[in-house]
Amino acid sequence: MVKMRVMTWNIHGASIRDRKERYPVIKETIEEYQPDILCIQEAFFRKSRKMLESIKGYHVSYQTNRYPIPKIIESTKGGLATLTREKPVEVNYYPYIAQGNWRTEQRWDRLLGKGFLETIIEDQNFGKATIINTHKVCTYTEDIDKYLEAQTDQLLQKLRERHKKGELVILAGDFNFQRRSKLYPQFRELLHDATAALQDFHLFEYQTIDYVFISQEHKYHPQYVLNKKGKYPSDHPGILVDIEFANR
Repeated sequence: MVKMRVMTWNIHGASIRDRKERYPVIKETIEEYQPDILCIQEAFFRKSRKMLESIKGYHVSYQTNRYPIPKIIESTKGGLATLTREKPVEVNYYPYIAQGNWRTEQRWDRLLGKGFLETIIEDQNFGKATIINTHKVCTYTEDIDKYLEAQTDQLLQKLRERHKKGELVILAGDFNFQRRSKLYPQFRELLHDATAALQDFHLFEYQTIDYVFISQEHKYHPQYVLNKKGKYPSDHPGILVDIEFANR
């Protein structure tokens, strides 16, 4: 039996004033849990990329936006970074065609550009795997808006392509919809929710919008990522899933 540990975490990279205090805690927590695959959201800027790249034993995948501004503030596409033990054989970034409304707080999503990061690895234990890391547009309302629906359609199209090939796909990130939404069942038609057993996070009022999905059914052992140093270092709890692969 082969085990794989997958973590996803929105590190609240939009909050830059307190990152000197938060980022070391985030780094230490990742080092403590030692995931095989780690999907990070809101790694918007150079400071967050440097923090992730300083974690030993990982290859860090991301792409940067090319703006006519100094490189020191060069932003990460989608704010997405994926860490893997194995060196990626291919990395692609797909921007969402629908990017939100300029007239609402979604303008920040439009400015930074939401999308999904695809990282393909070949692991000696569990073989080829496609890791898709995403952070969808924020709705800021209780209803699902047209931008979030359009992004879901685009992502599902890519997932269906992978599903037809029978490949191992791991999809993780901040989806900005809850399980009771009409969008959640669309993913469950294709994938297994490895985080289905999780209850709402107990450290503060939080309703799950972060998930780990996988294209194959296995034994999943999900938990929230905790730290022992004062204030929790993000506005999202990290999620960790231990996956047991049978017959590998």
